[in-house]
Amino acid sequence: MTSGENSMAKVMAKTCPADDEDEGTDREKYLWYRGVFFNATIVGISAFAAPGLWNAMNSVGAGGQQTPYLVMAGNAILFAIMTFTCLTGSMMANRFGLRNSLVVGTVGYVIYSAALYTNNRYGTEWFVYLGSAACGISAGIFWATEGAIMLSYPEPDKRGRYLAYWLSYRNSGSILGGIINLAFNYRGRSTGKLDWRTYIVFVVLQCLGPACSFLLTPPEKVLRRNGTRIQLSERISDSEELRALIRVLLRRDFLLILPYFIYVAWELPYISAYLSLYFSVRSRALASLVSAVAQVVTTLIFGVFLDWAQVSLNRRARYGYVAMMTLIGGCWIWGVIVQNEYTHHKPALDWEDKGFGRGWALYIFWQINFSLTYNFGFWLIGFLAREPKEIVRYMSVARAAEAAGQCISSGISSTSAPLSSTLGVSFALWGIALIPTYFVVRQVGVIHFGPETPVSAVQEDTKA
Repeated sequence: MTSGENSMAKVMAKTCPADDEDEGTDREKYLWYRGVFFNATIVGISAFAAPGLWNAMNSVGAGGQQTPYLVMAGNAILFAIMTFTCLTGSMMANRFGLRNSLVVGTVGYVIYSAALYTNNRYGTEWFVYLGSAACGISAGIFWATEGAIMLSYPEPDKRGRYLAYWLSYRNSGSILGGIINLAFNYRGRSTGKLDWRTYIVFVVLQCLGPACSFLLTPPEKVLRRNGTRIQLSERISDSEELRALIRVLLRRDFLLILPYFIYVAWELPYISAYLSLYFSVRSRALASLVSAVAQVVTTLIFGVFLDWAQVSLNRRARYGYVAMMTLIGGCWIWGVIVQNEYTHHKPALDWEDKGFGRGWALYIFWQINFSLTYNFGFWLIGFLAREPKEIVRYMSVARAAEAAGQCISSGISSTSAPLSSTLGVSFALWGIALIPTYFVVRQVGVIHFGPETPVSAVQEDTKA
């Protein structure tokens, strides 16, 4: 493979020892700005500025607006477009490279935040739809690209921790956003919308995303701490890439986990509407802060467990999945009880009110559940790819399924459908995803080892 081909290549996740690529690589000095940690930080900061702050706005319920219906309609458009742009993620990486794709992917988030600002302050509605469409175009590319980088750049035995590290930056956006929300809205004891000044801060911060993305090291220049490099594949035609993408999409293992990825983000529009309709402005701002901190802590702990070498890969996969889905199922049962009460007697709860904690804490757990399913889903994909070049394709189709689910869910939440009905659909989808996904999870470490796992590790895990 020539260096010219490498520059237009997409990432393959197969470990390639440095001395196999080039006789002099062993003597090459490790440069921190070419390492995995630096580039994971760049992706993390970009994720903080783009989807992280987007999540911060939506974690206060309905993008901070008084009612969820306009924002949910805009989000339905956003995720409908994202369904298609996520599918183009592997083609974008193939044609333009990961760095350029990451830069383009951050731009739409700025437009989206500006649209929420104009709606909040001036009541402009058309810009919300335009901003949602622009965000859908770029965010789909960003989603597929960031995931492909975070699955391909790290060593396999550190993937869980790096995924948690990256997602911590995403959640840090929500932490900062929660602080901003609370600072501007701590006097809001009734339901309503956020202070318009909140959005100005978000727009300014999100402009950091495109600038930071330019610092990403191209995959052909990355050198890991253990002396291995990221092997690259030759650029292929878009038609060949599309056919390869379809083959992954139709694979039995992916079809089994498809309901899981549809479910991953399905609940978000519902819990956003739940928070905006039942809790005061300052309670919503506090929820965005506390939920983000809780997500960071729980995701890091979960990521360490998924990389725990003293437990076999198969057991980590099975135990982690069962524990996570049990927690989620318990929270849905809790949600049915609380939602039934709120449907019959609609509250407007502030943190000083009696009975506030029971429904508010449920929202925090819902956000934790989302973060855990997100982390586990990406970790699982890393082991399903049969060859290195499939990682980007798997990420593209998985994130397209995620966007499609959130599109449908946002569309439902944009109507006046009872929240008890949308909760029921979310609970049912969890049940639909539960068993088929386990059929795949139980084969991790048995037949699914991922393209980078050394032969010795395969033999050791098989014996276990």
